[in-house]
Amino acid sequence: MTEERPRDDALHFERRVLVRQALVGVAAFGAIAALAPKLLILEQDVAASVLSVGAKIALAAVVATTFLTLLRLRTHRELLRSLVIGAREIDHEELERFAELPPALAMRFVLASSAISSLTMIPGIRPEKLDDGRAVSLLILAITILCASGIPHYVLTRAATFSLFEISPVEAVGALLETSELYQTPRRRVTYKLLLSVAAPVLLVGVGAVLIANAHLQTFVERSRRTTAGLIARTALDPALGALEEADRNDVVAAAAEFGFLARVEGCSIAEPSFGREADGQIAVITPIDGGCANIRFSADLEPSVATWGALVALLAMLVAGALGNVFGRVLAADLVHATKQVRLLGTDSVLRGATQIARPARFAVVARLGLAIEGLAERFRVFAAAQERALEAREAAQRMRGLLFASVSHDLKSPLNAILGFAELVGQEDLTAAQRESLELIATRGRELLGLIESILDAARVEAGQLTLEPQPTSVGALIAGALRKARELSSDADGEVVVEVGDTLPLIPVDQAYATRAIAVIVAHALRTGAADPSARLVRLTATMGGDLNTEVRIDIEYGSRDVPPDELEALFSRQTTARGRGLTLGLSHARSVIELHGGSLEVDGAPDGRPVCRARLPRIPPPRRPRLSSVPALG
Repeated sequence: MTEERPRDDALHFERRVLVRQALVGVAAFGAIAALAPKLLILEQDVAASVLSVGAKIALAAVVATTFLTLLRLRTHRELLRSLVIGAREIDHEELERFAELPPALAMRFVLASSAISSLTMIPGIRPEKLDDGRAVSLLILAITILCASGIPHYVLTRAATFSLFEISPVEAVGALLETSELYQTPRRRVTYKLLLSVAAPVLLVGVGAVLIANAHLQTFVERSRRTTAGLIARTALDPALGALEEADRNDVVAAAAEFGFLARVEGCSIAEPSFGREADGQIAVITPIDGGCANIRFSADLEPSVATWGALVALLAMLVAGALGNVFGRVLAADLVHATKQVRLLGTDSVLRGATQIARPARFAVVARLGLAIEGLAERFRVFAAAQERALEAREAAQRMRGLLFASVSHDLKSPLNAILGFAELVGQEDLTAAQRESLELIATRGRELLGLIESILDAARVEAGQLTLEPQPTSVGALIAGALRKARELSSDADGEVVVEVGDTLPLIPVDQAYATRAIAVIVAHALRTGAADPSARLVRLTATMGGDLNTEVRIDIEYGSRDVPPDELEALFSRQTTARGRGLTLGLSHARSVIELHGGSLEVDGAPDGRPVCRARLPRIPPPRRPRLSSVPALG
């Protein structure tokens, strides 16, 4: 995954969380609406009323949970902004609070949705014709489904949250993991998650079974009491049968009232018996009798003990499932701890001894696969470690060869070459013919070029090995440039060119190693002279020394090439690494020159003049750096 994807996730994090939460809420209330009529065996008109009220409750719950989630997300906006644009540093405490976001939002979602669903018990809000028993059953069903929906809510929010840890600072994430491991947080969370993942489905199934059984039992009670109400109307309240006297009928009505049947005779006219559910949930059975009709109202609510026993059974099943989930969670956590130890052995000497073999069989397939992956990774690491050891041995051998090369170059090449130059100088003091003196000057010139190349190779090797040590001393800028021009003439003696020098009168002394700094500037000037040697109109090289920096904290030396044959980008490539180009041996010196200037705490940049000619801009500070600077590039020897 590229870095842009997590940054987009951070930019749209709030929207992603809110959309996922809304989808979970709609799905949860949709499940309630789909299951309630069937599980609770609701009549069509009651089910329609439940759906109407449920839609309003669902809308209120989604709005309320969205508002509560926004309040919590506001506390993390600075963190999200920092992850997107890197506005400030992030500590592990912020990430720890951010990691606690998924369970916090899931808990708010469940509690807020359950609280709003409880409003259905309030008269005026409760669905019409829903009796108390079914209202309680409906609420229990809603709360159970909402609690179960907290699990997918947590999973979806956690996926959105932890995707942002990919772009979090490595140091902060490492500190967070160390703190979590110190307090054994991952082990406890694995146990809790497995406990909930086992107990929640059992609770949902148990509550559903209790509600189904309770609904069927209540339906049976309703039908039996409705039959009883019809018998009371026909046998006790119908005068046409003449079975009972007026006083006896009153006694029957009183006795029926003790059993919850409220009977009265009304002056209505109907042809067939009918029954219906009142607004308060009670059932009314109307039976035609002689001279009117008998209206008997009753309730079919079950005794609380019936539902209590079912709830206790469901609770017991949940506790057993929770206990099993806790055991499984502890076993899984122990396996993961063991696997974690194997992971931590990676990168240590114990891997080379084969210590990453799984000591005992994992009790979970996922951990077993993880163990096999660890063993495979350990085997790859052993191969890598062996290759690394061979590479280290080769590197040590190369360093030894480099040392031998230094000694060989210094003794077998440099010393005889110095002797040749010395004898050439002595011979030059004798009376020679013009041809002899020309040949002698050619020998001296080529000897000095070869000596300069040898010095460049030795210095570049020292820079590459980190062994080049400077001895800065306060030095006049004018003296530094004068020495550099003399050295440049020696390095480019066969190039006819002119160097125009402009040095400010008030330039301060700068702390440089005069030998190395002089040679660095000389190499650049010599390269500029040789580049324009083929074009008579491009042989003019300008060297300007002025104050630079915001507070005049550095001296800036600009070397403007006379030729346009070398574009600025190509010249920059020569300074960055060893490159084959024009200038016979000076290309290695160019990269070494940049290294020397940077070791002084300065910089060397390549720019372009308005007419297209390249300009090398060297900056040397007035105050030496407190520690060894880091080089932008190292001259490579192959």
